[in-house]
Amino acid sequence: MVEPGAGRGEGISPSDGTGRAPGNWAARHDLLLFFALAYLLSWALWPMVILNPTSSPLVPFGPLIAAVVVSLLAGGPGELWALLRQLTRWRVHPIWYVVALVGPCVVAGVAGALAVATGASMQRSGAYTDLGAVGFTFLSTMIIVGLFEEVGWRGFALPRLQRRLDAIWAALVLGVLWALWHLPELFSDPTRQRPPLQFIVWVLALSVIFTWLYNSTNGSLPIVIICHAAIDTVGRYLLPEFSNGGYQVVWWFMVGIYVVIAIIVVLVAGPKRLVTKIGSGSDDVRHARQG
Repeated sequence: MVEPGAGRGEGISPSDGTGRAPGNWAARHDLLLFFALAYLLSWALWPMVILNPTSSPLVPFGPLIAAVVVSLLAGGPGELWALLRQLTRWRVHPIWYVVALVGPCVVAGVAGALAVATGASMQRSGAYTDLGAVGFTFLSTMIIVGLFEEVGWRGFALPRLQRRLDAIWAALVLGVLWALWHLPELFSDPTRQRPPLQFIVWVLALSVIFTWLYNSTNGSLPIVIICHAAIDTVGRYLLPEFSNGGYQVVWWFMVGIYVVIAIIVVLVAGPKRLVTKIGSGSDDVRHARQG
């Protein structure tokens, strides 16, 4: 892993594996190009909602395509390979898989229990007992949400932000831009399943947590993708169990728990680097240094 400079966060250098410092215009403006292209591609269908209100207002693969295009423009095939190679960093301590996969289930269970304990009514449809459907939802979400988004947000943007900012500020800046990227869903989604205020606070907390996971595993995109998919999957099965006021209540409990977790992460891992080391991690460090 690249050692951070004074007052800078830890992360994977955007020129890892290329053997040269960024020099062309695209490389000097890579973040601006990435966010502009990610928004442009993902928001392209938003105007079509006027004609078809039931259509999806957000194209999910915008961040992935933007990251690939800007990597090629900024550094050629070497830069693109350095980006995509993060998808192969699956050899991390097993505890990170437990955190990424089981952690969201625990949070959802606690949020649901607290909502019921405070008087929210739960439908108990039993949809979450269909393990085949849950498994299919999780695997499809890993691709449609996890892969399409995280290669761009954490794989491309986060390391570059951490070259300029401490990890906590990089996480929050990315969190704001990540939340704003969801505006079409917040304003035009016919299901109205994302309360705007709760959703934005939730995304900021998740950005801190995902930054911590990414940095602590030396840039393992599989861990972040698994965690992102697990969070979305359990939310898809938990939230519809509540209706009316109960829906708002369970959302606030879920947001509150993730905010508390994010605060604990910052206090324990440190705001400058957001890193928790488990085991020797020698192999991971070597792979990170190679790109």
